[in-house]
Amino acid sequence: MRRLTHLVSALVFVCFFAIAGSLSTSVAAQDASPAAVASGITVIELAPGVTPEVLAGAPSDRAPDQTIYVARFVFQPDAEIFAHGHPGTTILGVASGSFGRTLEEGTAYVIRGAAAGATGPAEELTEPGTEVILEPGDAIYYEDDVVHTARGAGEEEAVVLGTLVLSSGEPLLMPADMDIAATPEG
Repeated sequence: MRRLTHLVSALVFVCFFAIAGSLSTSVAAQDASPAAVASGITVIELAPGVTPEVLAGAPSDRAPDQTIYVARFVFQPDAEIFAHGHPGTTILGVASGSFGRTLEEGTAYVIRGAAAGATGPAEELTEPGTEVILEPGDAIYYEDDVVHTARGAGEEEAVVLGTLVLSSGEPLLMPADMDIAATPEG
């Protein structure tokens, strides 16, 4: 049953980002906050307690075939998202709360105090199963070789801001254990 829940959540997220990438000003959730509805931001609940919002998306002249996205992610305490990856470069900064990330494969880099201008030293994460807890002002960045999970790691919601430079026309998120081609059509 848990695998079915992850599969359904993954499909919703892939569809969400596909829609958000092409129509970044539409509202996709019926329970979106009044502020989100008024602003035209796409808001959904990806998994229980996990809410991504695509704030903007634009093609890049400097990085051909890439689209740059700005997003806000809210994780309620103990809320977790399934293992997944992204087709490009991602940088996330914690605005508030505690944010947990568990590396499953690839290499990620953490910069403590990035919001205060720190550019290093970067903590390199390479060992599968490594969890890091990020606090306000901390950042993590990685490329498309990274598969990870994420969760709200504190007693209050975690708000995370992200910039993603991703391959245009591809899903913004690919669940690690899901083969989209094998998914039954509805």
